[in-house]
Amino acid sequence: MPKLGERTIRRYVETSPHYRGTAPAHLHLHMAHTVREFGRMFARAAREGNDPREDELELFRQRGRERGAEGLPVSEFVHAYLLAAEEMWTEIDDLSGGAPPAETTAVLLNCLHRVLNVAVQAHQKEFQTADHEQREAARALVRRLAAGEVVPEPADVRLAPAYGVLALRFAADPADSVGDAVGRHLAGQRKARLLLQHLHRELSGDVLAALDPDGGLLLLPSTSDTPDAALAEARLAVPRAHQTTGVEITGAFAHAAELAEIPAAVAEAERLLRLNSVPGTVAVLADHLFEYQLNHDSAATPQLRALAARLSGEPDLTTTLRTYFDTDFNRRETARKLHVHPNTVDNRLSRIANLTGADPRTAKGLLLLGASLGLAG
Repeated sequence: MPKLGERTIRRYVETSPHYRGTAPAHLHLHMAHTVREFGRMFARAAREGNDPREDELELFRQRGRERGAEGLPVSEFVHAYLLAAEEMWTEIDDLSGGAPPAETTAVLLNCLHRVLNVAVQAHQKEFQTADHEQREAARALVRRLAAGEVVPEPADVRLAPAYGVLALRFAADPADSVGDAVGRHLAGQRKARLLLQHLHRELSGDVLAALDPDGGLLLLPSTSDTPDAALAEARLAVPRAHQTTGVEITGAFAHAAELAEIPAAVAEAERLLRLNSVPGTVAVLADHLFEYQLNHDSAATPQLRALAARLSGEPDLTTTLRTYFDTDFNRRETARKLHVHPNTVDNRLSRIANLTGADPRTAKGLLLLGASLGLAG
């Protein structure tokens, strides 16, 4: 049995990316013991001709809990047990001179099946709990950094010297409104987890996330003088995640050159996100200078909003005004796009001036109406 354990450990560390050929002391202690107990259980089951007992399976259930809590991927966990079974079969084959009893294969497979069943179930339960706790810890860290709190560096995360702040908005999914409150909550959590998985695949480094079913924040590791790299990653990741999941994702980006600047960058990214209406894109300040400036509330803001509100009952006038701006105030081009006569455009511009008190054919009127449209979105 000791040699069986040593061979299993040697093969495992040679094939595992986590150990690179070197077996730490704890692996010799725990894995060798697990392999020995598996061998004893198999020997007893083969000798007595019955199934593994519940008390024998408890050790493997406990090993599953331990490895799951540590975050060992289930594929690695199963791989170790399969190697142990292979080495045990090699031992049986050698001891029997290449002619093991006919029932031996069935007994070994039955033992392996029972062990993996209880061990993987226990592993998954603990792994999901650990994964949930890790996500919640990251969410809390993002919120504290966004609030400007001084936080000690977590043991499991190395904070970057700077961060790109990616604010995200997720479109509603039909599943979000189906079923009772519990069902809707579970559907929303699944969506957030799925999107986070896809975004993590596209982004490099220790990304910190605080995502909910309708969006949230990602902090992308960066350096003080290279914001472009984080932005480039974000602009690739958002449309790819959108294409892969089918969920509409809209983003906005700002850069914090040091940890103390994260709150200001979060505020900038969230304000830009409100201005970005194009799914699959990531807005930056340079794209929305005019709208961003208007988005700062002042005593004039309500009155500017009121100008656009006066046109709310006249959709043709609003469409004409927006098209007039889009065509750089070219009345003939506006008429062509709207499929009307240029005189109709003139009449509508006059009606806009009468309703709002701001004439779109004058410089002052254009500035006022442009600001009003920018606030209206």
